Amino acid sequence: MVIHLKGGQSMNIFLGSSSSQKAKDDMLKIAMLIEEEGHTPFPWNKEGLFPLGEYPAESLRNICQQVDAAILIFHEDDMTWYRNNYVLKPRDNVVYEYGLFEGHLGPKRTIICRRGTPKLASDLEGITYCDLDKEYRAQSELIKWLRFLGPLDGIQKLM
Repeated sequence: MVIHLKGGQSMNIFLGSSSSQKAKDDMLKIAMLIEEEGHTPFPWNKEGLFPLGEYPAESLRNICQQVDAAILIFHEDDMTWYRNNYVLKPRDNVVYEYGLFEGHLGPKRTIICRRGTPKLASDLEGITYCDLDKEYRAQSELIKWLRFLGPLDGIQKLM
């Protein structure tokens, strides 16, 4: 896979999270950082992203075509029973969205920002993520990531 990067141009960046207030607060902070860097955030709750009469999965596939990168915010949203213990895990739809965007945009353009220690699917273990519990470091890492990327050009991916 080859991704062509162009620095210094504005990007559209999708932000996904659960609907919990804490996750939405983190999403707002990240959206503000994206704007400060000269890019356009597309948070999942932005008006018009999910049109009436359209299935959410269809809307998400359309959004994949309109953005240059995606940030998914994983929180300890749901308690589930796992191997004889209760564990906290991210909301299922946020994990689904990570897979959808990562499959379309690639792993360098789709990142996880994580707060707490939510239980991740074993296939996601080992991925380097942005730790929102370390706010200064998280902000620095996100700025560095945003400055490294550039908008996808017409050739987006070669597989």
